[in-house]
Amino acid sequence: MNKLPRITEIIKIEPFKITCKWSTGEILVSNFEPFFDKWQKENNLILLPLLNYENFKYVSISESNTLQWVNIPVVLKNFDNTEKIFPLDICPDVIYSESKPIKNYKLVAIEEFEDEEILSF
Repeated sequence: MNKLPRITEIIKIEPFKITCKWSTGEILVSNFEPFFDKWQKENNLILLPLLNYENFKYVSISESNTLQWVNIPVVLKNFDNTEKIFPLDICPDVIYSESKPIKNYKLVAIEEFEDEEILSF
């Protein structure tokens, strides 16, 4: 039985992009900006706090190996009207399917620059 891909490590957090290593061995970049319009149109009050980078940057990996924000609590009511508070998390299958390989970001290694192209201060 194949296991579904899960996040094993957060490599980099930048404004609204998170680079992660996955259980598949892949390094993928999750760009959350395309989701923002959708969340705003849907008036998704649970996810809207992620539009603020001060909230977004406090991401971590949950016990279920997905991205979570412990600074954004989600309150769920049980059938008996008791409440349980959880950190905001996003389905890892959605994150995985929407992420792009790091090679798509056309990063350039520093060794590829000519000496005269490097500015000194």
